Amino acid sequence: MGPPEWSIIAQDIFDNYNRFDGFVVIMGTDTMAYCASAVSFMLENLGKPVIFTGSQVPIHRASSDARRNLLSSLRVAASLRVPEVCIFFEQVLLRANRSRKCDAGSFRAFDSPNFPALATLGLELRPRPDLFLRAPPPGRRLAVQGGMGARMVVVKMAPCFDVGALLRLATAGYETCRAVVLELYGTGNAPSADPRFHQALRAARSHGMVVVVTSQCARGSAVPGTYAVSQELERAGVIHALDMTTEATCAKLAYLFSKGVAEDQAGALSESFFSFLGGRMPQVI
Repeated sequence: MGPPEWSIIAQDIFDNYNRFDGFVVIMGTDTMAYCASAVSFMLENLGKPVIFTGSQVPIHRASSDARRNLLSSLRVAASLRVPEVCIFFEQVLLRANRSRKCDAGSFRAFDSPNFPALATLGLELRPRPDLFLRAPPPGRRLAVQGGMGARMVVVKMAPCFDVGALLRLATAGYETCRAVVLELYGTGNAPSADPRFHQALRAARSHGMVVVVTSQCARGSAVPGTYAVSQELERAGVIHALDMTTEATCAKLAYLFSKGVAEDQAGALSESFFSFLGGRMPQVI
């Protein structure tokens, strides 16, 4: 499910917002983290729970986790005043834009590597209200930001990666590609011996493309300045996503573009990347 489906889900919640106290969205798990992250940005001034859930095993099978996840999600949506978009899976409630699918062969399919669970459900529901996002002030009405774009590329760096392909993307693909998300090693390490890597970054920025760096590691951050090469990235105008997941990074870029933040306004986009809405960056709300 991509941007058109994200918009349908967000609009359905908006259209029915005053009729219900909470919402449960059922979908497949493979793109759930992308979809739920996107909806978390699209629903501005959200004051009610929106819970995404699904199953690893189809509901018609005896071993399915679908019924348990659905009933538990309904319980959470009906009983917790958590004003944000979440993923509930295998008795754990996670902030949507901090989550990712981490296991294709287990009922515990989702994890939030860099942020604690908002609640757990065992014999009783154990919430962490100190972690919930703040509800919007009274009088602030729900709004939906539509028009989420999909013109971006995610590149995972590897020692055998063809840097020439990245250079060709930067010099010839800018007419259709607005952003490149680079998954680099560790805290943001990248090839330093091949001059074409930095040439590609400079070419991408000169053509108005946004370049964002995330870490390939599930836990930890892409920290600017850790390596000499990351200092070069900063000078080239690259944005470090810190400990955001790749899923949330892509969703947030699409959201910012839909808000009209221009690619060529690097400073404004970088500031917006860290400040728009709460819950996506550590200590930045």
